[in-house]
Amino acid sequence: MTALPPEQELHLLRQQQEALLRAIAHDLPAPLRHIQSFAPLLVEAVQTLAAAAPHAAEAAADALECAQFMQQGAQRMGQMLQALAELSRAARMSLHLQAVEVVATCQALLPALQQQYPQAQFSLPAAPVWVQADAQALTQVLQQLLANACKFAAPTPQVQLQAVADGATWHCAVRDNGVGFEPGQAAQLFQPFARLHRESQFAGLGCGLALVQTLAVRHGAQARIAAQPGQGCTVQLAWPAAHPAAHQPNQTGPV
Repeated sequence: MTALPPEQELHLLRQQQEALLRAIAHDLPAPLRHIQSFAPLLVEAVQTLAAAAPHAAEAAADALECAQFMQQGAQRMGQMLQALAELSRAARMSLHLQAVEVVATCQALLPALQQQYPQAQFSLPAAPVWVQADAQALTQVLQQLLANACKFAAPTPQVQLQAVADGATWHCAVRDNGVGFEPGQAAQLFQPFARLHRESQFAGLGCGLALVQTLAVRHGAQARIAAQPGQGCTVQLAWPAAHPAAHQPNQTGPV
């Protein structure tokens, strides 16, 4: 049997991955919705039985706890499937490339972030930073990075966006003063559901950076993470530059 050329094999693997993501995003939620629908009814039924049978209060309490755990687990699974669906959309969405200004995009995101994190301080470049991107996708990337920086540096986040031009590339970095982590753990954070801290410490599913990586790669960009424990985190983006005069969408159309 003849082996496939590397390019064809890679294309096949990507197709299989996309098919799996679509199945996870669209087929698995159906049975989960049944669990989510009936779990509250089960909780209500157990509560009714407990009230009607005081002598079985201990057994009813155990049953109620199990039903509530099931309800919480189903809710969590629903959130995870939604996150996978978002990753699937990011991997397949059409990109309308045009010149997008990074600083202005960040400024549009700040009011909502400052409402959620009133003590947050943001530092943005004074000069414009024009990159070649899909405006919606770049907004998603910057939203994830700024929100992550605030979350892991709360209650007093200090978030910096730095940018340096290098030929046809802008090197952008989002820095925070958060808890940081061991440098050797950085690579795993681009995987879906990767977490380095307990959910009781920091809420979330751990899919934000996976989304950033997916969208960056689709733009021909690179994303990297650097951190030290207790010294914050820096997410670096190497993104294709765009000339500021190129305000109109790329005439080649969707990518």
